[in-house]
Amino acid sequence: MTKPLRLATFAVPLSGNKGSASMLLGLRDAFHKQEVPCELRVFSYYPERDAKIADQFDDVSVHPGHPKHIAFGLVPWIIMSKISMSLVPKKWREPIQALKECDAVLAIGGTTFADSMQFKVPWNVLAALPGYMLGKPTVFLSQTMGPTRKWFNRFCARWTLKRAAAIHGRGRESADWVQKLGLTNCVYKPDLSFPMIVPDYDEVCNQYPIAAKLNEKIQAASGPVVGVAPNSIVYEKCNKQGKSYIDFLVQTITTLAKKNYYPVLIPHSYREDVSKLHNNDRALCNEVMKRLPADIDYFYLDADLPSQELRSIIGQLHVLVASRFHSMVSALSMNVPPLTYGWGDHKYLEVLVEFGMQDYYVPYYEIDSSTFEGRFDDLIANRDALVANIRKSREEVCGTADQVPQDIMAALGIQEVAAVGA
Repeated sequence: MTKPLRLATFAVPLSGNKGSASMLLGLRDAFHKQEVPCELRVFSYYPERDAKIADQFDDVSVHPGHPKHIAFGLVPWIIMSKISMSLVPKKWREPIQALKECDAVLAIGGTTFADSMQFKVPWNVLAALPGYMLGKPTVFLSQTMGPTRKWFNRFCARWTLKRAAAIHGRGRESADWVQKLGLTNCVYKPDLSFPMIVPDYDEVCNQYPIAAKLNEKIQAASGPVVGVAPNSIVYEKCNKQGKSYIDFLVQTITTLAKKNYYPVLIPHSYREDVSKLHNNDRALCNEVMKRLPADIDYFYLDADLPSQELRSIIGQLHVLVASRFHSMVSALSMNVPPLTYGWGDHKYLEVLVEFGMQDYYVPYYEIDSSTFEGRFDDLIANRDALVANIRKSREEVCGTADQVPQDIMAALGIQEVAAVGA
């Protein structure tokens, strides 16, 4: 019997954004595949919601990790704990003690130190502070990083990242941007969600009524099934460009239906409160459905499904029209070719290029309903070759992602997990 490796995670919740959850679960599954026991102590944006989800796992616990929790709770009380833990309010003693007991801190922010998201830069720094303040080895995992041309972003990135034990760029371009800062502790590693274990589709249908209902529709459909996964971030960026992303989605679904495909609308980020756009695509889906012609036959996957089950469903698609980044990753993981409409300088492309799918990417500022049909027809015409290429590339990408636990332990100087009582 061995002593579990105790790991604290920051910047990814278990609820809301299914991509964030899939990175956490992918990390957990990778450790299980490597037969390395670990405990994940998740410092979450949504501690109350996530605690309910964590109840199903015996090796996951949840603690407050919203920016306000870190800035006004963890950081000041960690300082006080260095004097005496008795000075720390009772509500903060447990999370601080949980952090102190950890072997390492893992920052899993997704998109970090990017010029296009300068408003997030203070948060990128803040998420690393608790670990640094306690002298814990900190590893940045599964990060899209850069560009870092803007001085404020560049300064904060260099200050924060040079203190890390290791950095994993989610793509080769991300690793290059970190190296341009003069740092040598960054390498390319695939997205953490690739190792996530996916349940059998029949099991998902048996467990979730909405999946069973979708399966009935799929079986009855006269044509192949095509998923459409919107993104509230793309929506906001299109608005600033004077583009109607909702009109584009309506036209996309209408075009698919007219071409005898069966569209499935998939909110890959899901929160109950439809008034919130952050980590939530349900409001977009509602607006799209209001504008769809009455005679369009489609399915709306309106359920807060776990990331693993959602990926299993995506695996049943013929192709996916993806805007949510991790819906695209789920498609690639399941050998489903994505036609991607995304945002960010290289966030999507550096992943797509590993699968040979970069020619089927469109940045948000080039979104245009008039060109969708041609792009879609081209993908369909080449689908068999694309699937074969994805399948071949997936083996290498997933194999590398499965080794992340070994990379983490190497960065920490751990050859093997210590025996209990050692």
